[in-house]
Amino acid sequence: MNGGKKVWIGLLLSAIFVALFFVTLDFGRLIDALSDANYFYVMPGIGLYLIGVWFRTLRWRWLLKHMRPIKTSRLFPVVVVGYMANNLLPMRLGELVRSYYVGKREDVSKTAALSTIFIERLLDAITLLTFIAVLGLIVPLATVGRGFEEQSTIPWALLVTGVTVPFSVAFITILGVASFPSQSIRTVQALIKPLPKTVEVRLIGFVELFVEGLASLKSLKMVGWLFILSLPVWLFEAGLFVFVGYSFGLDLIYDNLTDFIVAMVLVTAIANIGASIPAAPGGIGLFELIARETLVLLPLAAVDRAVAGGYVAVVHASLLLPMIVLGQFFLWTEHVSLRSLTKRGQEEAAPSASLPDKESTS
Repeated sequence: MNGGKKVWIGLLLSAIFVALFFVTLDFGRLIDALSDANYFYVMPGIGLYLIGVWFRTLRWRWLLKHMRPIKTSRLFPVVVVGYMANNLLPMRLGELVRSYYVGKREDVSKTAALSTIFIERLLDAITLLTFIAVLGLIVPLATVGRGFEEQSTIPWALLVTGVTVPFSVAFITILGVASFPSQSIRTVQALIKPLPKTVEVRLIGFVELFVEGLASLKSLKMVGWLFILSLPVWLFEAGLFVFVGYSFGLDLIYDNLTDFIVAMVLVTAIANIGASIPAAPGGIGLFELIARETLVLLPLAAVDRAVAGGYVAVVHASLLLPMIVLGQFFLWTEHVSLRSLTKRGQEEAAPSASLPDKESTS
């Protein structure tokens, strides 16, 4: 599928999800909820989110360390630009933008950098699933599952399996590949042996560089450290959910502060897991639907659907807009355009575009 079709499919899915978001609530009450909100709390929430992005950058620095030591301050603009691209482009094309951009700026393999971003996504998923599993011990989440089952007509056990198993299997697989790189490459060689020789050589070169990016996972100690770094990434993002919750007076709905914070962390985790499907730009539409319904269905308090809708709309705007503005600022300062980065990133990601084992970082 070419890039143009991906863009249109992503935009179409986003439009469908946004339409579903609006037709399943009272629009007038949504406007009232947005009008009554106290937006004073939004800015400190965004500040916490940016601290989380800094921890994300620190984690990525450790993932890249075996290729080249890079200061966190130099990686931060690259991470922000990647987020900006994900927020504006469908199908998570921002990952390709980030891998190309860091390769161009820091003279590292773009393919290997892309594999470190893949590790990041899996670490994020495992961390969020851990939050859900731990908090699920004290909050009966079956109610949320049954609510999603009624709306999607998909058995909630199947929904849970569809979310947890792919991420878990993928994480275990990359740990295996990182621990046994030579054997993994030989397995791929055997699988693609029937292909034409030129294609085989190019694919193997791509695979070798991709496996190189997984080298940081050879050590279980490093895996543990990366997981520890993932905790503040999401706890600080959950802080944004908490502060926007104060904006909408959600803290007054819950019996106590603990229930309120637990609810916000669960909404953070479930919404981000559910909206991780690489489709709409920034997960627009799907994020709002999942976050809203999670907030409404959680048994900790009775939250009005219109209020929940206004809340998640402001949360998502607070996640997307700062990254877009800050990312554009960083691109302006370096006289680079997002369009050129996206085009080059897609070209570099195609294994058949060039021989990856001789890939240029210019």
